[in-house]
Amino acid sequence: MQTSLDGRTWATAARVGETAADRRDRANAYVELPRAVRARYVRWENGHVGAANLAVSDVRVFGTAGGPAPATPAGLAARRDRDERNAFISWRPVAGAVGYNVRWGVAPNKLYLTYQRWADEGTELELRALTVGQQYWVAVESFDESGVSALSAPVRIQ
Repeated sequence: MQTSLDGRTWATAARVGETAADRRDRANAYVELPRAVRARYVRWENGHVGAANLAVSDVRVFGTAGGPAPATPAGLAARRDRDERNAFISWRPVAGAVGYNVRWGVAPNKLYLTYQRWADEGTELELRALTVGQQYWVAVESFDESGVSALSAPVRIQ
């Protein structure tokens, strides 16, 4: 695995599969780097595969871009539909946000369920996962490459 800041100069961040213990078949290998690496680009260079073709299903990279997290969304409103299993949630957009986490639950301090919404999907959500007769609360946070905002004040779904 190699990393680069400019896409031209590359540095090796990890070597996978070079030892006998590392050569086992793993559908979802997890490679933790010994220290943080600052990079804009990540690439995988394969040296050997024991089959006709190399197959990579996905590569996930964890980290942050630095800088401040986005602002907390404002203007949160929530109302129950005539069909009580559904609710309509809305909030004002946050400039530069990549997306939003809409968190809901049975009490303001028990928002254990989450629905992720990308910014290009808008700031309205039809939530279709509620139990009839159960009271719910909802809050929202925004996220981008630099992190996650503070959670908004929870509001009761009326």
